[in-house]
Order: sequence, then C-alpha cells, then structure tokens
Amino acid sequence: MQSIIGILGLRAITHPERDAVIADNQHLSYGELWCRIGAVAQEFARRGVGIGDRILLAAPNSAAFVCAYLAAQLIGAVAVPFDPALPKAGRDDLIGRIKPKVAFGEKEHARGGPPEVCDFSELESLPQNETEFSPPALDSLAELVFTTGTTRHPKGVRLTHRNLAAAARHINSVIGIRESDVEVMPLPLFRTFGLARLRCNLIAGATLVLVDGFSLPGEIFTAIDRHRATGLVGVPAGFAVLLHFGERGLGAFADRLRYIEIGSAPMPIEHKRALMDLLPKTELWMHYGLTEAARSAFIEFHRHHERLDTVGLPAPGVQLAVRGEDGLVCHSGVAGHLWIRGEHVSPGYWGDPESTVRSFVDGWVHSGDVAHLENDGFLVLHGRNDDMINIGGFKVLPDQIEGVLNEHLAVLESICIGVPDPRKITGQVVRAYLVPASAKASDQELSCWVAARLERYKVPVQYTWIEALPRTSSGKLMRTVLRNQAASEL
Repeated sequence: MQSIIGILGLRAITHPERDAVIADNQHLSYGELWCRIGAVAQEFARRGVGIGDRILLAAPNSAAFVCAYLAAQLIGAVAVPFDPALPKAGRDDLIGRIKPKVAFGEKEHARGGPPEVCDFSELESLPQNETEFSPPALDSLAELVFTTGTTRHPKGVRLTHRNLAAAARHINSVIGIRESDVEVMPLPLFRTFGLARLRCNLIAGATLVLVDGFSLPGEIFTAIDRHRATGLVGVPAGFAVLLHFGERGLGAFADRLRYIEIGSAPMPIEHKRALMDLLPKTELWMHYGLTEAARSAFIEFHRHHERLDTVGLPAPGVQLAVRGEDGLVCHSGVAGHLWIRGEHVSPGYWGDPESTVRSFVDGWVHSGDVAHLENDGFLVLHGRNDDMINIGGFKVLPDQIEGVLNEHLAVLESICIGVPDPRKITGQVVRAYLVPASAKASDQELSCWVAARLERYKVPVQYTWIEALPRTSSGKLMRTVLRNQAASEL
C-alpha cells in the first residue's frame, strides 16, 4: 500500500497537465500542485517543522489550504484542520491540546498560541525548487481530526497514512471514480467528508471543483455545467435544498452526472426516492461511517431500492459486528452495539488513553451506534447509545448547549434533546427545555445568547419552559422521558 502523498507524486509524473483542483476559477494541474506542495514543504522545514510536529490549519476551500495540508503529509508532520469560524474559546482549547509548531489562517486565530503564525496567502508565491523528502511511514500519524462535539471537549481522532490510504482505496473501489471524472464538491474542507473527497479524487487522477457550500445552489449548478462535471457530493441537508429546484436544477444534468455521494447524516426516504426519480441514470451512493472509521458501509439507491431503510453493505475490506452487552456477537436481526474493523480504523484518540482503551480493541472500534445486521448483510441503524444530536452531520453534545443556556439570568437549568427537523433538512434540530429563574426570556433572546458563544448549528430551534426537569430518585437527568414525549407529538 502506498500513502496518499506517494500516489499523488506518481500522478504528477504520469499526467502533469491534467487539472487536479479548481478553486475560485484557479486551475491547478497535477504538475503544478506537486511543485507547490514541495515549495510549501520546504517552507515548513524552514520554520522548523519536523516529523510528528502539528500544523494547525484553519481550513478554507482554497488551493493554498490544499497545498498546505498535503505538504504536511509530505514532510511527515501532522495536519490539524479546523473550522475557521470556530469560536476563540474552542481555538484556544485546541491550541493548548495539540501544541502546534505553526498555525495558518487569520492572525487572530492563534493569539496566545503557537510561536509562528501566518496567512495562507504567504504560501502562494514561494520559490519552487527541486527537493526530495522521504516518504512517510504508513503507520505514522498523518492527521488529527477533532470531532464536532462527541464529548464536552471534542476528541482528537488520530489518523495514520495507512488509515487515509485504505479509506480512499475502498471508497474509490465502491464508487468507481475514474481519471476522466470531474467532481463538484460544495463541502468545507474542515469536515472529514470534504477532506476524504479531496484524497479520493487526487489518488484517482480525477479533477475536484471546490464550491462554497449549498447556500447558493445556482453556483453548484453553474459549476456542474461549466466544468462538465460527472460527479457531485454533499450532505442530506444540502440535497434537501437542491431538490426544491427539481427538473430545473439537478434534473437538467440527469444525462451527465454519473455518480453522487451522500453522507454524514441520515436522509429521509422520500428524499432518496425524489433523487432516484430525478436522476434515474445516476449512481446514488450514500455512506455510513465515523471519523474513527470512515465510509464503513455503502448503499446505492437504485440498486438497493428495496433496502432504503438500511445504510447498506460493508465496504471492501471492512468488517462489521453487532455485539451484546456480554461482548458476544448477536444473531442476525438482533440489535446490539456496532463494532467496525479494517485498515481504515483509527489507532485511537489524541491524549486520551482511557477513551482509546475503552473504544478500540484488537483492531475494532466501538461505533457508539445501536444496530442490527440482516441475513443478507445489510446494516440497520437504531440510533445512538448516548445522547448525541446529529444536525446535518455535525455531532452535538447536549451539555455544551445546556452549559451556555444555564449562564443566562432567566434560566435556572436546562436540558436539550434532538428532535426531527420539521423542515426535513438537517435530520435533527435542538429542542431546549428550560426551568425559569426569573421572568422568561424570548426565544430570540436565547438564540442570540447561544449564537454568540457556540457554533450556529448548535443554537436551539425550539424552546419549551417547564416547572422542573425530569430526574431519577438519585438526581440523574432523564432525557428519555423528554425524548419519548417529543416522539409522541409526531
């Protein structure tokens, strides 16, 4: 097995003139990309970055970020991508935990942090000289990805060069991406889905077109048309927006789009069927996976039209097992804890040996999901075995939001749960139950309060004032009572 960066080097030799990445109307060929990666790698080395050092990367959808991310892999450093809009408290926590050698992004992002900070623009006109770097060891650390809230302090998932290469290999073998493919990607590169698409396209020798999100659907349709795209990827919330345009939108490209990949959150079955009707010739792939075990199962809507209530079959080289509380494998149809094994599985968490020992055992990772396997191998998810809320692919821990709400003078205490999005766009939204401390605050005031302190997707959409929170006799909060109550309202 070769690393992603090793395969990319070969692609630069075999077809240096082919477009690799298109961003902001800038076309970067494989040959140009490789030269710029080398130049940035030299710059990293000049700044004292060595093997295993962390490089903090605020991750805009730009060619400069792509070069910096891959240059880190080339010199054996560890790339740590993060959301440029992450609040200062989150950035400071991240800096303290990883102790980066350098950081790239806006200067203010690293205030009080690492010793060297620069803007991505400083990487765009570096001298390009012939240089050689030793290929990174496959089992060395390539990337640290911090989850979007699976614990009060997001966990740092360690991913090796072997993990990244194995995941890209089995994703490409399922979707069958070709050198001639051009893929439009309106996903942020700070998300694992976006980074995975970057890696998959580059090792296949295809072309990736970066588009700035789903907020302007017209730009997506224009990019598909202008670049004669054969592929499109996105999250269910994004496709919910695109479906509104019907035949005038995606339907106009029914004879051109060869494949679509969807992931990061559940998708309503009616949306799956709407895509099938709109794009009868397009392969519609949807994946299931974790940051710790990317793309572990796939379903293709047309091919598996009778199994749309499942998340599909295991990817090549991936093993799935459902185990009971006793650790024994459950029979088909019996629900239990889902475990995943394969070369794509992370070796564990950054600076958290206790969670690593608990979640990673003999090459297996505990997914945290409750599921069962059908006789024919299809995987059916029942939900999380914890209190996580999944908002359009972002995993949100309720007590993060509760801690912020409880700081408001009008709130004595609160509890948050995930409820189905009434718009059927993000899968779930946050509902907050509040016990008043004084006069009740308005929904708008509370939303502004949370938005000033947390990411926008964590802001509750619904607020309910109650006299007291449900608790056990020992004082433990009973979220299940509220979840059942919310479910009875459907």
